Amino acid sequence: MSKLDKAEILLREAKEDLKHGCYNKAVSASYFAVRLFVESFFPGLMTRRDDKIANALFREVERKVGRERAEEIKSSYLFLFDLRKKADHRADTFGEEAEEIVAIAERLMREIGEILK
Repeated sequence: MSKLDKAEILLREAKEDLKHGCYNKAVSASYFAVRLFVESFFPGLMTRRDDKIANALFREVERKVGRERAEEIKSSYLFLFDLRKKADHRADTFGEEAEEIVAIAERLMREIGEILK
């Protein structure tokens, strides 16, 4: 299975998790959907570190559409990463605000796809 296929599955599962009130799972799945989507554009990427993936994304987006847009996209990516850490590793729990988080992830995937394709 390709990373792109897995990203699409994870985003679908995040939306399904929302329907069942599994908000923490939805937040985590939405981040990993974005991460795998980004990784699908960088087949030779040698790192698994989230900050390094964000930096690679920044450089490529900056090259294509400029620094300002690249900073916005990197910031959104790291925002989702921070929320995923809260969902998976902290005492924080998410409620219905997870719906907006999943929507952010979906928009970010669409924006990245439009820029990097």
